[in-house]
Amino acid sequence: MTERSRVVLVPIDEIVYLKAELKYITIRTAQREYLLEESLTKLEEEFGARFVRVHRNCLVARDCIRGFERRVGDDGDAHWEVLLNGVTETLPVSRRQQSIVREIGRENQRVRAEAVDDVRRYARGAAPR
Repeated sequence: MTERSRVVLVPIDEIVYLKAELKYITIRTAQREYLLEESLTKLEEEFGARFVRVHRNCLVARDCIRGFERRVGDDGDAHWEVLLNGVTETLPVSRRQQSIVREIGRENQRVRAEAVDDVRRYARGAAPR
């Protein structure tokens, strides 16, 4: 990406989310934001395994998802928001993408259950998987 006539490389594992705004993409890391003139769809095609689409204008790094929270807006409508590691802001989940909340929730429960099993095996003197 170019910043003030110089190329800046942002390590992919530092990116918390990518958000489309007008003709730019905001690249958010824990430390700062960068602007990139690129298509969100193209970035999703290239890095889709690392990111999950939570809204038509936003991809979130799977490793940075801390959880989801149900919020009620001023208009009384309830919606889900993504809680992120490394940043304080939350991002809305569109209705179309709400199935991702359940899918990632199930994934996280499975991973936690496997970790608990490993701890129990270790406590009994067996090697973890």
